[in-house]
Amino acid sequence: MIAKSNVNNKYIGPKALFDPNYVPPRLLYRKKEENSLFSILNDSISDEYSLNILYQGIDGIGKKAIVNKVLNDIIIQNKEFIQINNIFVECKEKKLEELIFSLLSEINTFTDFDIDFRTILNSNIPHLWNTFKFICNKVNSHLFFMFNNIEYLEPETFNKFLQFSRETNITLISTTNKIIRPGTIDLLSEFDFKNKLNFFTYYELYAILKQRVLLSFSHEIDKHLIRYITDLICEQHVPVPGKGIEILRDLYPILKIKNNFNKIELLEICQDEFENFQISDEFSVLNYLSEEDILTIIFLDNLSNYFMSKMNYYISVNELQQLYEISCETLEYKKDFNEFSKLTEELLNFGIIKPSKRTYRQRNTYHNYSNANYDLFFILINPKQIKLIIDTIFNQ
Repeated sequence: MIAKSNVNNKYIGPKALFDPNYVPPRLLYRKKEENSLFSILNDSISDEYSLNILYQGIDGIGKKAIVNKVLNDIIIQNKEFIQINNIFVECKEKKLEELIFSLLSEINTFTDFDIDFRTILNSNIPHLWNTFKFICNKVNSHLFFMFNNIEYLEPETFNKFLQFSRETNITLISTTNKIIRPGTIDLLSEFDFKNKLNFFTYYELYAILKQRVLLSFSHEIDKHLIRYITDLICEQHVPVPGKGIEILRDLYPILKIKNNFNKIELLEICQDEFENFQISDEFSVLNYLSEEDILTIIFLDNLSNYFMSKMNYYISVNELQQLYEISCETLEYKKDFNEFSKLTEELLNFGIIKPSKRTYRQRNTYHNYSNANYDLFFILINPKQIKLIIDTIFNQ
């Protein structure tokens, strides 16, 4: 079980999972990025100059978390000296006029301008833009605009905000998940600071998800579940915390109950989070097993029974070998270690089982999925599905 939270991971509750702008008390493995952004923003406030900043990285890698954490720290540190306001804008599926209305609505919440939106509702873009510039110039505080997913904006639209920030006391922080448009690439020189976030390792991702679990639940959660989620993400997605948080949101209604969990149900929910999870659909598995010998089918039947009865997320290489030996005894076959290794390799290559990255013994030497290099494996196909397919084969 996961130990109770420590001073750095105080229990927060569901907010730690469901609030899209929630920032944990400590950002793990992003201290360098956090310090560099804090330093450059703090200097810009002290010297009264604006900045254009760009963060690049796949969705869920933590761009917003870094920016929100640093902005919160900046506001707290400078609250006695200067008023700072940050405005978050989602750029996806927004036209220029929609962006301006979003920004004006946010500005209206912390100023006494009392903007009458009815008077500008039907304004043309030039008039609306001039109104926006006028309002921004009247704001006495230092403004931080955070534009999320700028890859959805037309380059000319984004360029207007880039140029405007140069003329005012506004710092524009932008994030992009994908390769930005060719026209926008030409604007890269306009950014004062650019940072592309790297992926996390398996162990870093596990620590981040464990931290989020500690923050979200007041009771202990099985650490093997967190490892299983981490393995699934590394195998089926890319190692980013956002995907793990999505899975934990779906698991929350079950995990919030302190009673014993049905691990097969949790396993199914985790697998359903991946659109292309079933690299082998039912038809493919059926064809695969139809062409295999009886030993493989019996072995898989025992394997599915193991996961359904033991309620484990993993099986050790020794337990795999025991299932193989049981299968041989059932058929009165002679046991052969080379045959066991070949059978395991076939299951790995087909995608029925995969090795846990946390137990790779010779990660710098081997690049294949030989079972000799791993201690633990997890199942990629629902054991209930395997059981149904095997029953179908036997009924034929």
